[in-house]
Amino acid sequence: MIQLETTQSPFSISFKQDNLLLMTVRTSATPKAHPRTDNLSVSADFPRFALRCEWVADHWVLTTFPADRDASAEITVEIPGHWYGGGELIHQQLPLNKVMLHSAPFHTFDNGATGLSGKLTPAWFSSNGAMVIADSPVEVGINQPPADYPRFKWTFATDGRGAFDERPFLNNGNGDGLFTFKGNALDLKISFSENAVEAYKKLVEHFGHPSETPPEDLFTKPTWTTWARYKTAINQDVVLQYADDIIAHDYPFNVLEIDDRWQVYYGDIGFDPQRFPNPKQMIDELHAKGFKVTAWVIPFLDPQSQAFADGAKNGWLVRTADGSPYLVEWWQGRGGLLDVTNPTALDWFFGRLTSLQIESGLDGFKFDAGEACFLPADAVTHQKINPNEYTQIYVDAVAKHHRLTEVRSGWKNQSAPIFFRQWDKTTSWGLDNGLHSVLTGILALGLAGYPLILPDMIGGNEYDEKADAEMMIRWTQLNALLPAMQFSLPPWEYGEESAELCRRYANLHVEFASKIFALAKESTRTGAPIIRPIFWLDANNETALTCDDEFLLGNDILVAPVLLPQMRQRDIYLPPGQWRDYWTKQVFTGASLLKEYPAPLNILPIFERVV
Repeated sequence: MIQLETTQSPFSISFKQDNLLLMTVRTSATPKAHPRTDNLSVSADFPRFALRCEWVADHWVLTTFPADRDASAEITVEIPGHWYGGGELIHQQLPLNKVMLHSAPFHTFDNGATGLSGKLTPAWFSSNGAMVIADSPVEVGINQPPADYPRFKWTFATDGRGAFDERPFLNNGNGDGLFTFKGNALDLKISFSENAVEAYKKLVEHFGHPSETPPEDLFTKPTWTTWARYKTAINQDVVLQYADDIIAHDYPFNVLEIDDRWQVYYGDIGFDPQRFPNPKQMIDELHAKGFKVTAWVIPFLDPQSQAFADGAKNGWLVRTADGSPYLVEWWQGRGGLLDVTNPTALDWFFGRLTSLQIESGLDGFKFDAGEACFLPADAVTHQKINPNEYTQIYVDAVAKHHRLTEVRSGWKNQSAPIFFRQWDKTTSWGLDNGLHSVLTGILALGLAGYPLILPDMIGGNEYDEKADAEMMIRWTQLNALLPAMQFSLPPWEYGEESAELCRRYANLHVEFASKIFALAKESTRTGAPIIRPIFWLDANNETALTCDDEFLLGNDILVAPVLLPQMRQRDIYLPPGQWRDYWTKQVFTGASLLKEYPAPLNILPIFERVV
């Protein structure tokens, strides 16, 4: 039984069980009178808002009621233990105690100023089983840094944006140790479970999980995309040659995705006749070679496009106050934005995509963007929404119309039976959006209720940096036992060793595909992640709770990838049980640390649980 303890000045509510502190909620405001309390509720009146915390069904509900429309309340929450949840960050640390994130609107972002990224879940939980879910629009701070730390602006320019390793900041001991929630009418759900794994199950109960899987072949063989290798320098000959190169180098393949610049103007749904003189013939040839073919799509429209003119005429675009189309900034300039709150606009958008599929033979689409940050605060939409609802509606619409697909954003879309792609990765090794963050990102998204994650392209995007053979090999090894693989940079362009070892581990992914797909089907029944943190099997162990460089594929396969350059051995923690090295067949007793375990460049350490 949870006991409540309150103080008046400063105001606080402490949740305890058998004298063990589980959580403390505070506000700096002073109540007008003593809080009203009993075993199941606390109420207090403040000068600008009222607060109530009460037991409802199997959890606590904390709400605030503003005295006027502009009166917001700020609540801080102190939770002992290690923290998880929230979704995708740019500087993706695990657990969340390792970061300091400034308070800001908790919106889905493309390259967010504080470090927020495109797939977010407003739920956070601790290793002690305490969880907070924000069911109202909020500003959120996590272990906030001191006030003199810089606040960056959201921009597509490099200047003033802040480095990846500063978004969010790494905790150097100066963080405030709190979650901060600010909003006009807060609605927070608070619950307590035995540990982090049990808390996650309650998260799934609240947000749901996929009821179906994407097509099985998306799990089985790698997707190949034109973007990192060719950027916008693509045409019909380039695409066909790329396919031939993949086949010639004997790599497994499934989807070939044609990325940016296949159309003349963004927003128009048709192939550029100069670059792609006969798209149907090209796609027929790719089908004959064994590829499925998809194309890249965004909700933005060039002002010069015919689609922009049609959308403006019919009210299918997001508008300014005077009714004209709102020109929003995105990474390829400025353009109109599809009004996803208008059902007719969605019919028009997806109808044109269907027509293109009929004409060209395309099998599906890669849907980019959709983040809340692209919806201006003063924009007018067909139906009034808060910014994150743009993401939610966009992704739900994609999932309704397409299965051979992927999206980059997500807000309360856990039930969508489609792949969610990680944000664009940098060609680097670290947690600051590099190789290591592929793993921590997958773990974080899994713990936010998204089991169907497509890792970003192996080797990163090669914007300013260049990959080398070692990076390509280690990146491919990490991806080998993740839910899906995605190549763009050709491994054979980094030398013979890269070509051979990346091929070996691409084929290893194919070998493990049936296991991966079985776990995907399990996630449709239980919501359990496909890729799980080590603490899934050892929920009270400090080493397991803070481990960010190993993962479980289900409960029976442990993977310890090498995530640093020039490393040929590493420490590996094994949870309780008997574990057999996949390669050598040597058996080890778990609840133990293997020190300096061999991990030469050709080996991905994998262990199978035998007991």
